[in-house]
Amino acid sequence: MSVSTRSAGVRRAVLIARLVGVCVYVGAFFLPACKEAVAPGGDTPTVLQGSRCAWITLVNTMNPEIWHSKYLLAILSGWINPLLLLYLVFLLFQKFLWPRRVVAGVIVAFIAGTWVFFDLAHLVPLIGHFLWIAGILLILAGEAVGGKKDGSVAG
Repeated sequence: MSVSTRSAGVRRAVLIARLVGVCVYVGAFFLPACKEAVAPGGDTPTVLQGSRCAWITLVNTMNPEIWHSKYLLAILSGWINPLLLLYLVFLLFQKFLWPRRVVAGVIVAFIAGTWVFFDLAHLVPLIGHFLWIAGILLILAGEAVGGKKDGSVAG
């Protein structure tokens, strides 16, 4: 197999992974994303849909009190969605290779912050959250493959 054939196959696989990732990512917004952890015999836990979580975290960005509490991590998780959109725009232009990789790194860091927040706030992630993360990772997977200086996938 020639290098160019292998390179084309890798590019195709990355494209397919990103397209599947976008579909999974979008679908996750319509599923239950998290719920409150409740002690046995407690009230029925509140379950939040993915789109509701995204809305709450993004809207509360404007609340200065939130920035000085554990909810800062929730706010940062809300910025994953706009950053992912920026990442997708950066994919359209080869000259944005390094900014795109920086954005991808920030997204991964904010994902970790989301899990820390879940622990601090006693929230349980549900299927929507796991699919949201899976979709994001599929979209970002092309960065792990590496690339040449011009932004194309290495062969």
